[in-house]
Amino acid sequence: SVTVSAADFKTINTKLKQEVKATGQYINWDGVSTVAQFSDEKGQFCFAYKSGKQIKVFKTKAGKVASKLSLEMKGSIFGSVTCDENGSLYAVTGKKNTGSDTSKNTVFITKYDADGTLIKTVGDNGRSSLADYYDDSFNTSIPFDGGTCDVAVNGHYLAVNYGRKMYSGHQSNSVWMIDTDKMKTVTPSAGDYYGYSNYESHSFGQRAIAYAGGFAFMSEGDCYDRAFTFSTADLESNTATEQNIFDFWVQKGTFDLYDMGILNNNFAHIGNISNLGNGNISFVACSAKSMNSKASGELEQIFIQIFDPTKDLSKESAYITSGKRTGKAGKNGDESKTNYGVKWLTSYTSGSIENPQAVADDEGNTIILFERYKNYSYQGVYCIKVDPQGKVLQKAKRIAKKAQLNSCETPVYSKGYVYWCGNDYKNSYQTDTKLNVYKYKV
Repeated sequence: SVTVSAADFKTINTKLKQEVKATGQYINWDGVSTVAQFSDEKGQFCFAYKSGKQIKVFKTKAGKVASKLSLEMKGSIFGSVTCDENGSLYAVTGKKNTGSDTSKNTVFITKYDADGTLIKTVGDNGRSSLADYYDDSFNTSIPFDGGTCDVAVNGHYLAVNYGRKMYSGHQSNSVWMIDTDKMKTVTPSAGDYYGYSNYESHSFGQRAIAYAGGFAFMSEGDCYDRAFTFSTADLESNTATEQNIFDFWVQKGTFDLYDMGILNNNFAHIGNISNLGNGNISFVACSAKSMNSKASGELEQIFIQIFDPTKDLSKESAYITSGKRTGKAGKNGDESKTNYGVKWLTSYTSGSIENPQAVADDEGNTIILFERYKNYSYQGVYCIKVDPQGKVLQKAKRIAKKAQLNSCETPVYSKGYVYWCGNDYKNSYQTDTKLNVYKYKV
């Protein structure tokens, strides 16, 4: 075991009872955490959760919970909460529509001032990232279904990347971006003749971060496309890009047989994308190493790719990290693929990795967190630190034995520390529902 200094890791007792879990998380499908976590305009760690028909927002300061706000909740389904540089709060909520009117709004973004006073709500029906050739059956029927709800703010823009069930009965992601000054939907005019599109199906997990004049997104798919798909939407320059950067093997002919049980298994779990502040982005996830039949029997390992999003990501020259993997992928397992910049960070021969997560610090280092299980026994939270050039500054080490991560949420970096909410692990069947804020000095 690794000895961790008590000064490195601290637990803030919130004195609140709240189960921290990702509702809907299943095998390699993400869920939506019951507790959203973010930082405010001062860099203070905040968290929020649904309580009845309200959202409770808590701010921390000097190692303890300092204040609480109650927000009026628009939709009945909790998605996420965040804050902009002016201290305004935003709640993403949703509601199911099982009827036949596909024009109804099912996802909502509500803006509040710093005191929690409601300013305005806007809604979307799931068409915001669908090109014109998608009919209304591709609109959102059940938001935050079969995936997560990830939100990011960049100046006066806000983006949501979420999983949803469509009226067609199928699942995909959807991206929605708004101008928070005008509280109106915005999309880049770039794209093909049919307009901007961001659509992957199935989409097991979704991520969104601020980047350049807009946002960068990641989706984990099993068919359209069977890959980790990276995309950007720059609202200032009206440009958009989309490229696959990591492909998954499947046995040949799987899609033709329409065997979803096999197709759904992509031998991977999404982590996070992080803006390194120098124009480059890091992507962390875990996956089987092989892109061939060996994948089905391999343990998933943590990897990182650091790349320049302005370059062609199908070329080795776009990547800061090095490492090549080749094989067969695509929905039918018959397409030759090569991935670049894949640097493996773990090589465990037993046990499993759960909930890979990452966030960048002020120096552009990527801080990677994950949970370990061995012989069905919980081992704790582990941390890896990688510099902007891909050099490992800290190999995997355990930083906490009992703390658990906030599944399907991005940890928050602020002023030299990484924060997250969670419950202590007790045994194989339950966790302590006492909500803690965990603080790790990086």
